[in-house]
Amino acid sequence: MSSQSHSTRSISTAIETVQTPSAADIPAPAKPTLRVVAKTHEEPRKECLGEGVLTGGQVASSLPNPEQLLRNLGRSVFEAMAGVREVEQMARWIAPDVYSGILARAQHAARARRVRGRSMRRPMIETRSCHWQSPRPGVVEATVLIDLGTRVRAVAIRLEVFRGRWRAERLNVL
Repeated sequence: MSSQSHSTRSISTAIETVQTPSAADIPAPAKPTLRVVAKTHEEPRKECLGEGVLTGGQVASSLPNPEQLLRNLGRSVFEAMAGVREVEQMARWIAPDVYSGILARAQHAARARRVRGRSMRRPMIETRSCHWQSPRPGVVEATVLIDLGTRVRAVAIRLEVFRGRWRAERLNVL
C-alpha cells in the first residue's frame, strides 16, 4: 500500500508544481502596422497593334511585326475549317506538320457538314485580341482570340524564323 500512496503523492505534487500562466503574464499581441509597397501590376489599357511583350530581347529588326501575321493565321484557320479558305493559301506561313494538322481538321469538318446536310457558308469571324511575347530572339509565342459570333475561341501559335521570315511551327485551336 505504501507504494500506491507514494505514486499518488508524487502525482499530486507534480500537479501542484505546474503553474498556469495568468492573463497578466501573457504579453499583448503587437498591433499590425501597414506599410506602402511598390505597385506590382500595370493598369488595364486598350489594346493597340504592335504592343506585344518582348521578354527575351528584341525581335530582329529585319523581321516584320508578327502581330498582323498572327491575327491573319488565327482567322484563316477557322475559315479553312468552315470550308471558305483553302489550306494551301496558308502553306507559305506554316510548317509541314501544322499544315497536315489543319488539312485534316478541314477535311473532317467538310465531311461532318456533308453528313449533316449543311451547306458551306462564310462565318462572321472577328479577331478580338492578340497577345504575344518573344521568349528569345527569333521566336514568338502568341494567343489569338477569335470571335465566331456564337462563341469565342483561342488559337495558340508559336512562330519561329525560317529563311528570313516568320513561320508557324506550332498551332493549336483551343
